[in-house]
Amino acid sequence: MHLKLVKPLQFSPGDLVTVRGMPENRHFCIISIKNNIKLEPTAVLKALFNETYIIEKPLSELKSLLIKGIL
Repeated sequence: MHLKLVKPLQFSPGDLVTVRGMPENRHFCIISIKNNIKLEPTAVLKALFNETYIIEKPLSELKSLLIKGIL
């Protein structure tokens, strides 16, 4: 088994996250990562479970669900 250290704010498509400032029960999956107008990395997020919307948020506002074993 190989372990890999993950840097903070290093996200990739497929990661499950929540957004700071939104209710903790709102879970999202990262669809893609792109740069916004200010050249900041921004994630395109698809809501999970009963929600069916897509939003964009800066990577700095995301919290991973898998690191803490929430899912």
